[in-house]
Amino acid sequence: MKDVLGYGTMEGGNREPGARGEHVRSALRVEAGKVVCLEYVLSLADGTVIDSTKGSGLWSYVHGETKMPPGLSKGIEGLEVGAHARLELAPEEAFGAIDPAAFQDLPRRMVPAAAMQVGYTGELPGPDGTLIPFRIHAIHEDTVRLNLNPPLAGEHVVFEVWVRHIQD
Repeated sequence: MKDVLGYGTMEGGNREPGARGEHVRSALRVEAGKVVCLEYVLSLADGTVIDSTKGSGLWSYVHGETKMPPGLSKGIEGLEVGAHARLELAPEEAFGAIDPAAFQDLPRRMVPAAAMQVGYTGELPGPDGTLIPFRIHAIHEDTVRLNLNPPLAGEHVVFEVWVRHIQD
């Protein structure tokens, strides 16, 4: 007989696991090197939904190897398939605090007229073919101040996470 998660159960007394050909397996937990499949909803502290796996399917990653917010990684460490966690994360455990050094001034002539508005977001080419997200923070007479912080830097966020699958 199997329980709802598919683990073997033992019936008929105090037999040892594996007796009479029963297959009993231990529950896998989220830990370094495991492939983990999650469903999640990422929200701001005020409840505004920022991202979700709803409609796009599960998010699969290798725990301890895939770059992710440290509070998320720590918050799901040790969970089993079927577990749910609600993680309320401060900026330092999520996407980082706002770094004042990440505000850069560009000559105004380098910014296309169509992008010349406070709040405009885009991406700049970075090292090794990466893309660096930016947001126009301020427009001055001769310069445009870009904010190169991650888009959610400085934000308190909430991750609702459901562990759906773990694999060695």
